Amino acid sequence: MIWTGNLRKMRTETGSVVRYFWSGKDVLDEIPELNVNQWIGKKLKWNYEGVVHCVVTGIEMERAYRMGMSKDAFFNSPLSCPSIIKPELSTIHMGKALRDREYEEMYHNVPHVVYISRTDKLKVGVTGHGREQYRWNDQGAVEGIVVCVTPYRQLAGEIEVYLKNHYNDKTFWKNMLKDVERNPNELLDMKEECFKLLSPVYEPFFHDDDTVSKIDYPITVIPDKLTSFKLEKVPVGEGLLSGVKGQYLIFEDGRTINVRSHEGCRITLEIED
Repeated sequence: MIWTGNLRKMRTETGSVVRYFWSGKDVLDEIPELNVNQWIGKKLKWNYEGVVHCVVTGIEMERAYRMGMSKDAFFNSPLSCPSIIKPELSTIHMGKALRDREYEEMYHNVPHVVYISRTDKLKVGVTGHGREQYRWNDQGAVEGIVVCVTPYRQLAGEIEVYLKNHYNDKTFWKNMLKDVERNPNELLDMKEECFKLLSPVYEPFFHDDDTVSKIDYPITVIPDKLTSFKLEKVPVGEGLLSGVKGQYLIFEDGRTINVRSHEGCRITLEIED
């Protein structure tokens, strides 16, 4: 099978094993999704055309400015407004939009969660309420638990900023891709510590459900030595796919590529039948 289009981050569905779907575009037009899990154990060949189409406007570029966007789109699109990157900067709950009122009312002035996840280690983060499983899948987390539920994005970001003074909020991709040991009790203990740190100001938003989500990924083999590559450096190549975790394709020889970081890139992908 041969697929040609512009890359987007892979869509996920949660099950006993995370299900991945190849969700590209033909510039900005929709393309039918493909089941990535079915590619495990098959050879993939790619050819990057050296062209990027802005994920917002579709204009052709040699390379994206950030997030698959042109510079103009990055500084104007609601998809990259400051409160996307720093939730604590959102102002829509006070009636003030940073870029796009309709977008921010729909996605920022709605309930959000502060969570703990285990990627390479425990970390805190923020996402829309009900989207935590998708966020953990994108991160490559193997465990996750909700700490707080807030009525809008800014408040979740405010709590996260406070907790970041005490806990990690970053992931090292190479360690995340390896076999990470689970320990649900550690998440429960950290959640209890968060409650103590946040009391009493944020107590109304504490989440009582102590369910620790366990997340498994479609991986057959994790190579001992992992190296990442970018399409601009390796525009043509092939490899046997041994797994997918987070937004990374993992090849049998240890090479990995972050699909999300290549959004907008136009490629031709051949999947072995």
